[in-house]
Amino acid sequence: MKRLLYCFALILSTSLLGCNGNQEGVTGTVTLDGQPLPKAEVVFTPTEGGRPATAMTDASGKYDLVYTIDQTGAPPGEYVVRIRAARTETGEDGRDVMTPESVPAKYNEQSQLIVEVQEGASNQFDFDLESE
Repeated sequence: MKRLLYCFALILSTSLLGCNGNQEGVTGTVTLDGQPLPKAEVVFTPTEGGRPATAMTDASGKYDLVYTIDQTGAPPGEYVVRIRAARTETGEDGRDVMTPESVPAKYNEQSQLIVEVQEGASNQFDFDLESE
């Protein structure tokens, strides 16, 4: 039993290490063909691995990243950014309906959008996406 408690304590303390760093506020706006992109998922994934930070754009395409349930922003570092607009909605008949992806793959699955979150900087990243 002591061994099990020790293992649990070790796992818990290790998992908390990644959550104690400095988070920087990260905001921005996403447009597609010059128009705000509402209800788009914005995901910042660290290039060195680790916890991603996410956001959902509002009606005007603006987003504010969330790192954990208690923390906004993202730790300083380099990130690959993926933006998706496909989502599941409830249809008139009550069934789930998947809306088609309007964002080209070069901004999500094959994203080459790279940003650097910097300590003490404004960290505003606007993404002006273009359809293919």
